[in-house]
Formats: sequence, structure tokens, C-alpha cells
Amino acid sequence: MNGRLTLTMAVGAAFLSALFVLGISLSSVAAASTNTVIANVVVGNVIYLSLTPNTLNLGNVYPSTATFTNSLATDNDIGGNIAANILIKGTGFVYNANSIGVSNTLWSATTQSTYAGTALTTSFADTSIIVPQPTQSTPSQSNSIYLGFNIPASTPPGLYTQTISFENQNFTYSIYNAISTANTLAVSANVQGACYISLNPTTVNFGSVYASANVPVNNLVTDTDGGGNVAASVLVDGTSWVSGSNNFGVSNTLWNANTQSTYTGNQLTGSLAITGITVPAPTQSSPSASNSIYFGVGVPGGTAGGIYQQTITIENSC
Repeated sequence: MNGRLTLTMAVGAAFLSALFVLGISLSSVAAASTNTVIANVVVGNVIYLSLTPNTLNLGNVYPSTATFTNSLATDNDIGGNIAANILIKGTGFVYNANSIGVSNTLWSATTQSTYAGTALTTSFADTSIIVPQPTQSTPSQSNSIYLGFNIPASTPPGLYTQTISFENQNFTYSIYNAISTANTLAVSANVQGACYISLNPTTVNFGSVYASANVPVNNLVTDTDGGGNVAASVLVDGTSWVSGSNNFGVSNTLWNANTQSTYTGNQLTGSLAITGITVPAPTQSSPSASNSIYFGVGVPGGTAGGIYQQTITIENSC
């Protein structure tokens, strides 16, 4: 009995030991294994373009004037990965049937305190202005371009608009910017009506005139508008004739729209008077228009001898 009992216990212990060892072995066989997946992506070269601002309003402008080349446009690449040259082209300014040539817009890589730079064209031109390569640490890059505008003489009044387009190109890779809806600049200019004046001659010499004598109204002064864009009414006034402490009245000068062979016409006054003379509106095809006014003088009896002077003011009003 004791022997059998001992054997049973021994067998039982051996069996448990076997199971313990077997459990470790089975656990080792069921352990998870590890493997890898290789992922690939091809990063292409790309250029983006966004323009700031997208509109530029020059406000009220006048013919025969130019703005400094200092209107800033900023070309941005936000998220691209290669550098690019800025290309630019444009249209002419247009208002109804009137236009201003595209070359009256200039661009420059730096701000200018005068109207100076390179003329805009209707085909893309390389400005050689470079937008640097964006990087992961600097994902946004930009560069500047400055614009100036000239309003030619005799441009008719109206609200003119122009479109300036931009492209960015990397010449090494022959890549243009990705399609963008923000690569144009809309420019507007409200050309105002204006008239200018230039007189020829600016001095009138009536020569030697005796007291109680006069000079016929035939001394010509030509009133020229060399760059306005609307018709102008001619106004005139004057001062008294003065020589030292002596003088005679402003009304002794006569003016007339046509030459006269006698001393006859309209008396000059000390206040601007409408003459009824009109300088026609200059046009782009005929940018200079003019008209004439004639003067004569009568010297009152008893006027002391001397060299007398008078100032005549002529104004173009439009």
C-alpha cells in the first residue's frame, strides 16, 4: 500500500512537471511575429501663385499725367517647393470705344520715385524677379513688383480698366505655376475732364503810342491746349497800365475774337470775363487744339510819357 501510494505520488508529480514544461513550450510557439511594409511616394516639383492685391484703383487721374512706379503687387508661392521667375503681361486700358495703350503701364523690380521702368506688353515677359524656393521651415515665399501708369494727353474722360496677368515659371524644370484663379490684377483709373493752357506770345509789345492815339485790335495771342480732353471757354481780365506813379485804365485795352483793322472791340476789365472764344477739345489723334484772341490799346489824352506795363490774364475754363 505504501509502495503504491508512493508511486502514485511520484507519477503525479512527474505529470505535473511535464505539464508545466509543456505549457512553456506551447506559449513560445504561439508568440506573434513582426513584418514591414515599405511605402513610396513621388514628390513632384510644383509652383503655386497667389497675387496680393487683386485690384488696384488709381482714383481720379488727369490726361498728360503719370504716376510714380511705386504701386506694389506681391507675388506669393505658399506651399510650392521650387523657385520661379515672375512673368507678366497685360491689356491696354479700355473705356467704351476709347483706349490707352498697354505700354503706358510700366513695371519695375524696385520702387521708383518717378515714372520709370519697363513697358508692359501683351505677351508674357520674363521680369527676372524670382520668388525663392519654399521649404518646410519657410513654406511661404514671395517677391514684389512695382507698377506705374501714364495717362496720355487728350485721353477722353471715363472709367478705364486694365487687366495685368502673372505667371511663375521655373526654367530649369520647364514648370509653370499650378492653375490659379488669383493671378490677375484688375486696375481702374477714372480719367477726369481737364483743359490746359499755353499762350504764345507771352508778351505783347504795342510799340510807341502817343497820347490820344491808339493801336488797332490786331495783336494776336494764341491760346493752346496741348493735352486736355474737353473743350474750354476762354476768359480774360487785366490790370491798369502803370509807369512809376502814373497810370491809365484797364479798359483802354480792347480784345476781340477776330483781328480788327481799327481800334474796336471789347473793353478789358479787372474781373474775368467770358469771351465766347472756345478752344476745342484735344483728341488722341489731334492732341493739341488752339484759338486766337486779339488785343489793341488806346492811350488817353494827357497821359504822361513813360514805359507803361499791363498784365493780362487769360484762363481756360472747362
